[in-house]
Amino acid sequence: MDGQEKAPGKEARGGGRVRIFALRNKRASVSVCNYGARLLSFRLGSKDVVCGPKSPAEVLADTNYCGAICGRVANRIAGATFRLKGKNYKLAANDGRNHLHGGEVGFSHRYWNLDEQSDEVVMLSMVSPAGEEGYPGQVAVRACYGLLDTKLTLTLLAFSTGDTLLNLTNHVYWNLAGRGNIDAHSLQIDADHYTPMAEHIPTGSVQHVRGGNFDLRRPQCLGSAKGRGPLVLDDNYVLSSAARGNAVRRAACLTLGSLQLELSTDAPGLQVYTGDGMSDSPRGGIALEAQGWPDAPHHPDFPTIQLRAGELFTRTICWELRRSK
Repeated sequence: MDGQEKAPGKEARGGGRVRIFALRNKRASVSVCNYGARLLSFRLGSKDVVCGPKSPAEVLADTNYCGAICGRVANRIAGATFRLKGKNYKLAANDGRNHLHGGEVGFSHRYWNLDEQSDEVVMLSMVSPAGEEGYPGQVAVRACYGLLDTKLTLTLLAFSTGDTLLNLTNHVYWNLAGRGNIDAHSLQIDADHYTPMAEHIPTGSVQHVRGGNFDLRRPQCLGSAKGRGPLVLDDNYVLSSAARGNAVRRAACLTLGSLQLELSTDAPGLQVYTGDGMSDSPRGGIALEAQGWPDAPHHPDFPTIQLRAGELFTRTICWELRRSK
């Protein structure tokens, strides 16, 4: 299925067809598609630990952003507005009164171009014109998936012709059982703080995780965290300062039995979503979204998501599968 249409697919926004590409080695295999630059599968042997659509028709019907690159700005912008260099910008309000994951037709719902493919690498790109979804500046984006042994690395690069906002992530849902729900999984997050939310928008404060349901510094069972019942999350964790800039470090570890998924990133935040609102299979997977903090334009103390004209945006997300001894 390298570089070929797996099925004809159907015409979608912007025209095109869904194409699915494979990466593989002796221990693992991955499939990626050009619609939303989505990660569709990650297999260790015969077990696929990615939850979500597999076929072109399923990809086009998905409403949960499964495996997709979200942008221009992943997560939410309150009131679907922001101010940049003294000018106000109005965005699509596609999540109540707020802007979510880039708007009505974000990067997740665009056909990306195939630039390079081998058994180890798939490289995709797209251009977002100035004014798209209300954002200034023309932005060129490249997503490179690389598979080495049982480690998959996603490198995101972007360049804008004008000052704009940019906050990219991958919205893959994980289920290490390959089926059912995530309640038997354990999750550890390497974060001492989180950003409290009110109706999915940060209040602006940063609080320590100590003593509450948000404390995942030690592994917690998602189905019965600290004996308080299922852990329900759609929240942003503050990764330590060592994870910012160009430093890639471990951010989270998801475990089921002897199988572990370790996530490393250079992003300043990790949105953890336990999938309770998934339209087809609630809690069928958990999203660990390495990204900038939600609603950053309205909180000057948050890490900025501004991208200046001529600057290069970079983000790295690594997922490694392994079995404990």
